[in-house]
Amino acid sequence: MNRMACALLVALFTSLAAAFSGEDAVVVYSPHGEELERDMKARFEAAHPGIEVKILDLPAAQILERLRAEQDRPAADVWWGGVAADFQRAEHEGLLAPHRPAWHTALPPGGFSPNGFWHALYRTPAVLMYNRNKLKREEVPATWDALLLPEWHGKIVIRDVRPSGTMKTIFSSIVWREWKRNNDPEAGFHWLAKLHWNTGAYASDPQAMYEMLMGQNELCIAPWNMPDVFLQRDINKLPFEFVIPEDAPAPFDPLALVAGGPHPENGKRFLEFVSSTDELLFAAEKYNRLPARTDLPKERLPAWMKDLEFKPLDVDWNEVQRYQDAWIDIWYRTIKSDELPGGGGKPRWGMWLAIGAVAVALGLIVRKRREDQAHKGKQ
Repeated sequence: MNRMACALLVALFTSLAAAFSGEDAVVVYSPHGEELERDMKARFEAAHPGIEVKILDLPAAQILERLRAEQDRPAADVWWGGVAADFQRAEHEGLLAPHRPAWHTALPPGGFSPNGFWHALYRTPAVLMYNRNKLKREEVPATWDALLLPEWHGKIVIRDVRPSGTMKTIFSSIVWREWKRNNDPEAGFHWLAKLHWNTGAYASDPQAMYEMLMGQNELCIAPWNMPDVFLQRDINKLPFEFVIPEDAPAPFDPLALVAGGPHPENGKRFLEFVSSTDELLFAAEKYNRLPARTDLPKERLPAWMKDLEFKPLDVDWNEVQRYQDAWIDIWYRTIKSDELPGGGGKPRWGMWLAIGAVAVALGLIVRKRREDQAHKGKQ
C-alpha cells in the first residue's frame, strides 16, 4: 500500500509539474523586437488554440551564450533571428536540432545549413541610418569609405560592437572586404582605426544610440540595419531614414530548432508558421522584413521591395565566421579606447603601435586553423 501510495504521489506531482511547466507551450529566443514578436505570438496562438508562445527578447549576440549555458537542460525550443555565423557555431557545438522545411530549396546559396540545422528567414542589409532633422538625404555618404572623410569627424555614433550581432557583422564584413581588396589582413583594421577616429560616441545599446542621434549635438549618422530603421521611423515615429551604401553586406537572418528543447513538436509548428508564405508577407508589409525566400509572389510584396535594387557585398560568410570573434577582439583591444576621438580627444599612440601587432595575431589564427585542418585530415 505504501509503494502504491508513493507511486500515486509521484504520478500526481509529475502531472502537476507538467501542467506548470507549460506542456502546451513553445519557448522562443529572439532579438527581433517586441513589436514583431508580439504580433507573431498573437497570430500563432490564433492559428494554434491551446499553445502558448513564450518569447524572450534578447540581444542577438547573447542568445548563443545563453544556449551554451543551458545545453545540459535546454529551456528554449526555437531560436528565431540573429546572424548566420552564430547559428553555424551553434550547429558545430551540437546546440541545434535538424529540421528541413519544404521551402528550403527556395533559399539562395549560403542561406541554409547543408545539414538542415538552420535556414534563413530574412535578409538584413546594413545601412547608414541618419536623423533627417540634422542631415539632408543628398548629404548622406553613398559609400562606407566616405565615412572616413574629415567632414564626418565627431558626427558618427556606433552601437557598442561586442554585444551587437548587427555591428559584429558590419565590422567583420569590412575587415574581410579590405583583406580581399588589398590582399592584406591588416588593411581592414587600418580602416576601422580611421572610423574610430571619426566616431563621436559609442552607445551601450540601441536605445542609447537613438537618443544620441536625437540629442542636441553633432551626432547625426550611424551604421545599422535596415529593418530597425523602418521600425523606429514607422512604428516609434522617430525622424530616422537610411541609405544603403555601395557594397553593403546583406547577411542572412536565420531560425532553427534548439536541440533538446522541452516542446520539440510545438517548436516545429512555430518554425513552419513564421516561415510560411503568409507570415513572411505579413512581416514584409508591416515590419519591412526582406524575405530570404525567392519563391514568394512578387506582386504581393511591398512596393519598395519590388523596386529594391542594390548589389550586396559578395561575402564568404563561412570564412568570416571562422575569424569574426578574433577580429572583433583585436578591434576592441587594439583600436577602441575609452577616449572618444570624435569628441576632441587625440588617438593614443599605443593604439597605432598595437595595430602593428594585428598582422601577427591574424597570422597565428590562420596558422592554427590550418594546423587543425591538417590534424583532422590525418585522422
